[in-house]
Amino acid sequence: MIETIVVTVPNNEVVISTPGPQGPRGKSILNGAGVPSENLGLEGDFYYDKNTTRFYGPKPTDLTWAGTTSYLLNMTLEYTWEMTQVTGPVSGVYSVVINHNLGMKPNVTIKSSAGDVLETGIDYNSNNTITLTMAQPFSGTAYLS
Repeated sequence: MIETIVVTVPNNEVVISTPGPQGPRGKSILNGAGVPSENLGLEGDFYYDKNTTRFYGPKPTDLTWAGTTSYLLNMTLEYTWEMTQVTGPVSGVYSVVINHNLGMKPNVTIKSSAGDVLETGIDYNSNNTITLTMAQPFSGTAYLS
């Protein structure tokens, strides 16, 4: 004996009702060229400076960005010097001072003007300045990240 099974599929209906109340405003990521102006954004918003690649936020109050933390997102800096900018020798050592203003002690890669990767002494004077020391003066580029 063969039994028959009947399957019925109900029609799906979409019922549209009156919308509820507006939810709270979400946080925004704003952007522009330069430091954010005080009247831009609300408390909790963030801001990206397209000139410096700094990211600010969250905004502490609706009135001001003062006290907001900012982070430098693109932290690669190239500093090129010529042999005439090398000082020394002092006690047999030549040096180049680099004011990078990155606010940290960066990784440093040195290339001579001929393209050779070289090792030099690196003195971290502060979070914004380093001194490269070398046995012989040369022109080159420091890559800081």
